[in-house]
Amino acid sequence: MSEKELGKNISLENYNICFETAKGKVRAVKDVNTVFEAGKVTGMIGESGSGKSVLGMGILKLLASNAKVEGRCLYGDTEISAYTEKQMDSFRGKEIALIPQNPAEALDPVIRIKKQLIEAVTSHGGAAKAEGEKRYEALMKRFGFQDSRETGRKYSFQMSGGMNQRIISVLGLMGSPKWILADEPTKGLDAILRRQVYGVLKDILCNDIKSMIVITHDVALARRLCDRILVLYQGEVLEQGDTSSVLGQPLHPYTEGLVRSLPSNGMVPIPLPDRDKESESKEGCVFYPRCPRACSRCVHEKPGDYQSADGRKVRCFLYA
Repeated sequence: MSEKELGKNISLENYNICFETAKGKVRAVKDVNTVFEAGKVTGMIGESGSGKSVLGMGILKLLASNAKVEGRCLYGDTEISAYTEKQMDSFRGKEIALIPQNPAEALDPVIRIKKQLIEAVTSHGGAAKAEGEKRYEALMKRFGFQDSRETGRKYSFQMSGGMNQRIISVLGLMGSPKWILADEPTKGLDAILRRQVYGVLKDILCNDIKSMIVITHDVALARRLCDRILVLYQGEVLEQGDTSSVLGQPLHPYTEGLVRSLPSNGMVPIPLPDRDKESESKEGCVFYPRCPRACSRCVHEKPGDYQSADGRKVRCFLYA
């Protein structure tokens, strides 16, 4: 596929996000340097609070008003982090579209389904209503809604969880974007709905879009769906590389812990932070208080992004 069809690479350079709060600054994303390659699916995994969703919302400039961003986010050679809100209104949905987490909250409960989907292209995409109607009919049938007229008259609270998940997938595709950012698509879902979501995302990859960012705590989903993996912890990318390498032979102790904690591997938990280590480590490695392989260097010095023999980047002194 051509660049026009795939979109462009998304690059983050020295990217930081902090929030101004009543208790001071909270650094949510720290010193991220990575490239999301067009034509590939990149997963961002990590525990809750690791900064995955904040990083994704930063790319789309959908952060709260108290957020401050430093560094650059590039789409190809264009610095979209410098875009105005008006420029982002034209960019979102057409180049990068969001499939948000929690469909019940993402969809407006007082606006009918069809109206919400049509507005996605007429308001932001600049398309005519007739074009939006045509796109709506085609996508609804693709995603299993044979009676699109009847479904379109309903509200989100009248739909099941699986139906709403498909509806927001249609919403993300209405503007024919080059990229999809799927934020925690399986969060809070049972096994049946998780399988449905996986099927929806695979359908999108097979028929619509080859470039995708999947934000998830579901390591099993990431293993099945993603070409590349970024492992986040406390706002830092601790390991990044091909999925088969990162999850098959993890290098960073945190990645090792995530893999061992899977049900298929015995659900061995990652140790809780050592309180003594927490008190002595303020400037060092963020994982030091929980790391079984820490050394004295980890206490007061931050590791850089070291490259392993197979091309992965690992933020750990073990690979310095």
